[in-house]
Amino acid sequence: MESLDLLTNECINLLHKNKLLKPLIRAEITDSILRNEVIDKDLKEKEIEDFKKNLGIASENELENWLKVKEMNQSDLENLALKEIRLKKYCVKEFSNNVESHFLERKKQLDIVIYSLLRLKDFYIARELYLRILEKEADFGDLATLFSEGIENATRGIIGPVPLEQAHPTLRSTLRISTPGEVQPPIQIDGSYVIVRVESLDTAYLDDFMRSKMLLELFNKWLEEKTNEYNTNLLNQTNKVKNTFEDEKT
Repeated sequence: MESLDLLTNECINLLHKNKLLKPLIRAEITDSILRNEVIDKDLKEKEIEDFKKNLGIASENELENWLKVKEMNQSDLENLALKEIRLKKYCVKEFSNNVESHFLERKKQLDIVIYSLLRLKDFYIARELYLRILEKEADFGDLATLFSEGIENATRGIIGPVPLEQAHPTLRSTLRISTPGEVQPPIQIDGSYVIVRVESLDTAYLDDFMRSKMLLELFNKWLEEKTNEYNTNLLNQTNKVKNTFEDEKT
């Protein structure tokens, strides 16, 4: 990229020292690919007008003042206004073929669960409380507040919403096969006996929202790889020049 090629070795080292080199590279890579995405004229005008409206800009004078304060020009404004739609277009073009496989890899981390949990060291007390909840003799939240020995006693036993994958493996298996509202008998986990009830389990599906999320994840993964590669090459080139200069001095 021409903009990065203009950096001197001293500038590169200074940016790297202050952890600013990689963010700069990332921004320049993003800018270089998005500026080539052509947007339909009518859509372009609409996006720019919506962008100005969201900023509260209602007149040419207000626009001129805003650009002056931000030290930007009209082209900078358009790039900001069109960045999101250009990014979406680029992602669809470049990563659509990998969305399904990426989703399947990520699905376990995307399932979201809310559950009630009651944790005790004593199995017999846990069994008694389980039966009281099962027979509707007591409220799960009340018992969790009174008896649970974990931090969930401060939330009436409620955990979540959290990714299902974050749960302990033994608990995760129980949560995955449970029907919402069904109280499970005590299970032993890490020296405690746990009573659990799933309140809701939102299984991830590849709908339009999730597809957009997966596309963005694929883009960010690709961008991180390209940024690291460019960063390494720049630093290696800088160090090579530095070493050559030092060798010549000696």
